[in-house]
Amino acid sequence: MSVDAQLMAWFERLGREFGPMPDASAGARRRRYEEITDLLATLQPRAHVGIRNFHLALPGRNLDARLYHPGGTPALMVFFHGGGWVVGSIHSHDQLCARIAARSGVAVLSVDYRMAPEHPFPAPVDDAYESVLWAAAHGDELACDTRRLAVGGDSAGAHLAAVAAITARDRAAPLLRYQWLVYPTVDPLSTLPSRSQCAAGPGLTLDDMQWFWSQLGADAAANDYRVAPSRAASLAGLPAAYVLTAEADLLRDEGEQYAAQLKQAGVSVAACRGAGMTHGFARLFPVCSAADVLMNEAMAALKQGLA
Repeated sequence: MSVDAQLMAWFERLGREFGPMPDASAGARRRRYEEITDLLATLQPRAHVGIRNFHLALPGRNLDARLYHPGGTPALMVFFHGGGWVVGSIHSHDQLCARIAARSGVAVLSVDYRMAPEHPFPAPVDDAYESVLWAAAHGDELACDTRRLAVGGDSAGAHLAAVAAITARDRAAPLLRYQWLVYPTVDPLSTLPSRSQCAAGPGLTLDDMQWFWSQLGADAAANDYRVAPSRAASLAGLPAAYVLTAEADLLRDEGEQYAAQLKQAGVSVAACRGAGMTHGFARLFPVCSAADVLMNEAMAALKQGLA
């Protein structure tokens, strides 16, 4: 499979300017991720939407969150950033979330959930579900119509969104209308072909994925749906879904298999594979025109799903 030329040029630039991935240190990897974010931010201005910062008061802790509001009383998506449960932040996905709100007309509440290794499993998944509960109960404060509520994210964030959707169904609260999953990791121990076909990256390598998994500290719960949503006892009754995968991504097959499982369970699903795309392309619209087109299509699907 061939990788989009603009994406390849981007990864080559990162190699020249930032060097190889740092050693197995969460702090070093976080710094590199944020430095790359800062570079991306210089290449295209942030979309113009209203922005407010919040502190979510959850049982025993407070989480930071940022609301991207397009105006009026819009539908709301609670969003979780990618980064292998270890790296990433509200800042790293600031441009993407602003763009989602501007292009879809859906407000986005981006949540800074607790991350591994300092907060291993199940802390990130607990934060995801409880932040969705918080959002559902604070529609007036957010100036959003929480009767039209979605969860979404990319990569590990899409994993958290998928888990939150299953938990909300099982606990009958809150009522979710949509799940927006961008190259989700839904079975960290998957042995599907893309794991080996795309093991060397670019964007995400198998060594990276195994390192992230080790940081999450969920080996003992590998068959728990909160770790592997694809292994849930049932996927019936979940909200409609949009599942976007990348052709040259080691997570491709598990994401596409999850879309198929959802369909088999009677869930309305729209699935799309980004030709020539690599893991991480959702944030790379400033440097890749094909990624820009794909994300615009994904945002249109979100708008329609919450209409």
